[in-house]
Amino acid sequence: MTNNDKKIVPVGGSVVPDGGWGWLIVFSSFMIHFVMDGITYSMGQVFLEPMRKELSLDRASVSTIFGILPAVTLGAGPIATVLTNMYGCRAVAIAGTCIASFGFFLSRLWINIWFYYITIGVVGGIGFALMYLPAIVSVGLYFEQKRAFAMGIAVCGSGVGTFVLSYIMDNIVNIFSWLDYKNALVVEAGIILFGILCGSLMVPLPQEPSEQRRLERKRRAEAKQKQIDQSLIPENAPLTSNNNASDGESMLPVVTIDKTPTKSFFHQIIEQIDLNLLKDAAFTLFAISNFLTSLGFNVVYNFADDLANDSKVIKDQRTYIVMSIGLSNIFGRFIIGYSGDRKCVNRLLLFILTLIISGVATMVAPLCGSSVIPHIGYASFFGFFSGGYVALTSIVLVDIVGIDKLSDAFGVLLLFIGIATAIGTPVVGKDLF
Repeated sequence: MTNNDKKIVPVGGSVVPDGGWGWLIVFSSFMIHFVMDGITYSMGQVFLEPMRKELSLDRASVSTIFGILPAVTLGAGPIATVLTNMYGCRAVAIAGTCIASFGFFLSRLWINIWFYYITIGVVGGIGFALMYLPAIVSVGLYFEQKRAFAMGIAVCGSGVGTFVLSYIMDNIVNIFSWLDYKNALVVEAGIILFGILCGSLMVPLPQEPSEQRRLERKRRAEAKQKQIDQSLIPENAPLTSNNNASDGESMLPVVTIDKTPTKSFFHQIIEQIDLNLLKDAAFTLFAISNFLTSLGFNVVYNFADDLANDSKVIKDQRTYIVMSIGLSNIFGRFIIGYSGDRKCVNRLLLFILTLIISGVATMVAPLCGSSVIPHIGYASFFGFFSGGYVALTSIVLVDIVGIDKLSDAFGVLLLFIGIATAIGTPVVGKDLF
């Protein structure tokens, strides 16, 4: 048998498992969402009043903490994108866990609103950003046919975390007063450390995007070196006894090798983010849509309890409002995420529907009166459809830009969402008006 009889089979990129270890990736993403969003979305209910009393500050000043945290989490998306492309999901998620936990722990050391802005908002937010993006990207890489379903399960952790942590932490801090809010923040720092285990489960595929970029850079470097070598050694050069060192030197062409200056990390961030995505009209409109949505998204979580208090809802019953958001959020993410995988469903139209109903539910909120039932009603509608919105965001994004650009596109999208979140929560603090 000759060499011509051998079949040459091209080897493509990584094979998407659509299962197997991918379900452990889903579990790790679920738990990261549980910890991150459970803490973020319950902070307004748990810490707003205790901090106001301790610091003797108005509602807007304290609620700014709860606005900075998700704003930095989302706004630091480009940094998380660059680091994920460079080092992979596992390393970035573990590093983010350590940073976020450290930030929350530091908040115990000094009772000062500006210190909280830095430790909880900025340091905690950067850590959460480095946890969040790998949790989304890793699921997208491990699933294709079942991507919407897997993503729906993963982001359900947000609803479960909101439901569980809002109830537990509210009872610990406000109902039974077992801990003051400062020690409760240390407890949350310990809860965040569970992300180390979750991050360790994010085993990279043979050629995930970060690996593909590394190989591409290596191929370019090798090609450039080969080009230089070929220019230095002319082909078929005559070898005679008269050729001496001086003759050889005259045959060599002059090659100028540019010395590339070392670039700063922030320059690398700007360079590696694919801003050409903004030239895509569909992506730009999608980013604007998410910006407008995020102006009010976190407001409901942070001020639902406060609104009920102003409406004279009984204190012991107010806990159930945020809990109902979390519980309905679970079903919304799962059911709407599962529906997004059906061939008969237009994912973009379903995405738009979730935004419309979430917006209507929010508009109805101030009309609910002193009974807790209407408050639970609007909160449940908001939780269900806003959960579906979150579950579909990355899925629709893949439909727009493709899986190869998911990491870069998601980082840019998070920047838009982060800016909107930073604006929305403090402005809605009624003490500003």
